[in-house]
Amino acid sequence: MPGLIGSQGVRPGALNMNRVFRALRYRTEQAQKVTYHRPTIYKTDNYGVPSGSVGSPEILLPDLPAIIRPAMTADYSQEKFGSNIIGAARVYTPNITTIKNLPNFNQDNNTNFNEIEGWDRLITNYRTIYSVPTSGTSGWGTGSATANWTFSSDGETLTATTGADYDGAFKFTTSATNTLEADRLRFKIKASGAVVLNAIRSFNGATQDNDYRLNYAPTSLTIPTGSWLTVDVPFISGTSATSIYLDGVRKAVTVTAGSNFDYEDDLRDFELRVSGSASGNKIYIRAIEYYKSVSWHVHSLKDMTDGYIIFNCVRTSGRYDSRRRAEE
Repeated sequence: MPGLIGSQGVRPGALNMNRVFRALRYRTEQAQKVTYHRPTIYKTDNYGVPSGSVGSPEILLPDLPAIIRPAMTADYSQEKFGSNIIGAARVYTPNITTIKNLPNFNQDNNTNFNEIEGWDRLITNYRTIYSVPTSGTSGWGTGSATANWTFSSDGETLTATTGADYDGAFKFTTSATNTLEADRLRFKIKASGAVVLNAIRSFNGATQDNDYRLNYAPTSLTIPTGSWLTVDVPFISGTSATSIYLDGVRKAVTVTAGSNFDYEDDLRDFELRVSGSASGNKIYIRAIEYYKSVSWHVHSLKDMTDGYIIFNCVRTSGRYDSRRRAEE
């Protein structure tokens, strides 16, 4: 779509957002799926001071199509621990009606989302640190010696099929693999029957026992059978809770770390634990990646039409990783 998005913005009447996004997605990384994030909103008392009572829970919705045109990706204003990396970008999204009809932005269930507001976040993949391979079955196995899961792959998606005897866990095991600079974990998953996702686990460190485990525990999350569910959660020290949205409904996720878990240690296992399954059920998983993110914060609304919305966004902080590691 040459000329539709120029240095002066969008030519009025020239932009069909969906058509432009589809075309640019195959030509440039400016068109991508981003994760929309609105932090938890707490109620305030009579003096306007936030309390501990949640007024609106966190909203964390992957797969929002967007076109990102950075004016400045990063300006390394160096401060202690490598913080305060600033930047600016103009972000194009579909109109709000289109957004509300996307999976998980569903207004019948997700009544807290009615528009993208100031200081909401659009999280993008700055760099993939490590991809867990699903192009083959090498490295994949069960979480118990008695389990008899079987594994296959079509070159992109790993299929785990339950047998008559299984303990509900399957995992990928690797030798020491560095994920130090990653701050988010993302993957896509679906199933052939009723399967509940009980836990997502990363094992970092010398051994694969629970002391070296980071455990994500979703609440009542049945893996969808019709379409892919995108899971995109923080992988960073200090996280105690996050969210997975399914059909616009929030599934609270408790995050706990073992006593010896260290984000700076090497990744050894990526594991999924499920229940409610039956012999012959299949779980499909693909696009598993630990990645380093950039969080663009909505600063102002540039334009809004029947076809698209343009936001001016800023990157308010980030990590200068080599300096952060040197000073720790």
